[in-house]
Amino acid sequence: MTDRAINFQNIVASIRDSADGVDNETNAPSATIATATGTGVVETCKELFSALEDAPDRQSCEFYMSIHTRRELERGLVETGPAAASMDFLDRQIRTDVSMPDETVLFMQPDAVTLGGTITGQSTIGVGTISSERTE
Repeated sequence: MTDRAINFQNIVASIRDSADGVDNETNAPSATIATATGTGVVETCKELFSALEDAPDRQSCEFYMSIHTRRELERGLVETGPAAASMDFLDRQIRTDVSMPDETVLFMQPDAVTLGGTITGQSTIGVGTISSERTE
């Protein structure tokens, strides 16, 4: 147990800042950051899952999203109907946290990032951005 809450907004910001490929503190190569953008949660999750297809540790990766994003995912899967049963990414754990930004989905190993937002190693991290489905 930690004595403080996890702040996924800081973690997401730290991951996005590290997307340049170099650890700013040690100048060592950092983890690979895969990015994806989709129009909706289902598409974003599919894009992230595909983006990490060649990552050797993809089997142990999990999705992280806000509770609102999870509800949107569930609605999208219901709208998809029976085709949703064949979506490969659905066999992954989906974790939710109130501090996750609603427009972001993470796909990574649970220990890829510390509670403070420091990337721990060479594990690939997927960061998905959900764009609005409406084009007005």
